[in-house]
Amino acid sequence: MTKLSIVGDERVSLKKEVERLVTLFEKTGSIHVEIPTLLQSDLLLDLYGEELNSRTYILSDPVKGNLMLRPDFTVPIVQMHIKSNEEKAQYCYSGKVWRKQDHLSSRPTEYLQVGIECFGGNNIAKEDAKLFSIINKAVGLTHLKVVTGDLGILRSAINGLEINSRCKKALLRQLWRPKRFLQVLKYFSNSTSYLNDEKRHIIDLLNSGKLMKKLNNYNPIIGLRSKKDIIDRVSELSNDIEYNQLKVTDVNLLENLLKISCSLNEASKNIKNLTYSHEYLKRSAILLENRLDYLAQLEIDVKKIDFEVSFGRTSMEYYDGFVFEMGPINKVSSIPFAQGGRYNELTRILSDLEGHEKSPCSVGAIIRPEILHAFKLNEGIL
Repeated sequence: MTKLSIVGDERVSLKKEVERLVTLFEKTGSIHVEIPTLLQSDLLLDLYGEELNSRTYILSDPVKGNLMLRPDFTVPIVQMHIKSNEEKAQYCYSGKVWRKQDHLSSRPTEYLQVGIECFGGNNIAKEDAKLFSIINKAVGLTHLKVVTGDLGILRSAINGLEINSRCKKALLRQLWRPKRFLQVLKYFSNSTSYLNDEKRHIIDLLNSGKLMKKLNNYNPIIGLRSKKDIIDRVSELSNDIEYNQLKVTDVNLLENLLKISCSLNEASKNIKNLTYSHEYLKRSAILLENRLDYLAQLEIDVKKIDFEVSFGRTSMEYYDGFVFEMGPINKVSSIPFAQGGRYNELTRILSDLEGHEKSPCSVGAIIRPEILHAFKLNEGIL
């Protein structure tokens, strides 16, 4: 495993930086918690997205079964909070996480995180702004490159389309995979173009009531699918053609949304100006406006913050709402100082597993103290 090389006085200085961050978070009302280094892997692998799953170190224990080296603090803290039966709480933590990296990557596989997780509160926009302000103060730099997004806007745009659930689920499932998302979008906007002559013939057999008779001529069926499975799949293809066609206006809406890149103070106006906006999307724009108002009240200059609708789609898979990242203006490092966002859906899934009817709203963020500390040393700030 590779890790950032820190020696001597720098190690002492880094330790003080971690202590400073934890103390700051505690002063905002956070409870400092410890999370085990080794975690049960079975449930967590289902909850983490594909990107994080592929970077997780899995260990086998003869007694405890499959374990993982802690790749993240958020999910185990969500589990801990739900089991506490508390509605509103705020936690902070510090410690190492372990993630595999690509073969040629210079990124460390072992590094520190200091973070904060906030649960409860009915005013989502206010809680988003509060967390952002805490992290902004904790980073403690005047000149930052800050990028924000809101994955909830894309989710709202999809949920508001007048298409059936199969199409919606497919688009939402591929939201974090931009290339695959565009392929699905193309498929549902012109399903017939994906059918070869053989598939068209099979659909004709289904629609004429002759498919089962045709299948009965093949006994036994070779392969894993039963006759019912085959008919169900052909029915889905037929429905894609007849019912799931995305209208040109739907495709234009999603494509134009993905192009929005502007300063944060212009984001709501640009979303509202979309020709084919619908009620779901308008509500997301109002939430964005409210968040801007709360940020302004906390003396955050939103004109200096970038906004991209598609931001976070490739690197923040369990976030589903407001997302942000803070780094150096000159991009001396590809690794940001801090990042975070809202993950209500993750909390809902874990609450359901515990048998809770309600789940708290949740938002959190992490700071990479080694990256922040190295930057401050290089700039002569420490």
